[in-house]
Amino acid sequence: MADPVFEEILIRNTADQKLTTIIAGQRCTFRFRYNPTTDRWSFDLRIGDRDVLFGRRVVPGADLLGPFQFGIGGLIAVPFDAPVADRSSLPDRRIRVYSVQEAA
Repeated sequence: MADPVFEEILIRNTADQKLTTIIAGQRCTFRFRYNPTTDRWSFDLRIGDRDVLFGRRVVPGADLLGPFQFGIGGLIAVPFDAPVADRSSLPDRRIRVYSVQEAA
């Protein structure tokens, strides 16, 4: 079995941001938002022309896409120096978000 492939998704220091990338041959658009009331980040996901996920909270250590079986692998938030995904931890890369796929 081949090792998985990790690709970092960089989060900018903007409270509401959108980025598009190709994962497993599919166009994936993420919208990451910071909520000051809860002091946490969440994201929406669009695969191709379909909105498939809304308001999923970024939880360090969890596969954020695992329960949904979208066919694009996993998405994990790895804590390096922060226990929770607060306002600065994602842009400062103390928590890093990775797309995870099986190697070809």
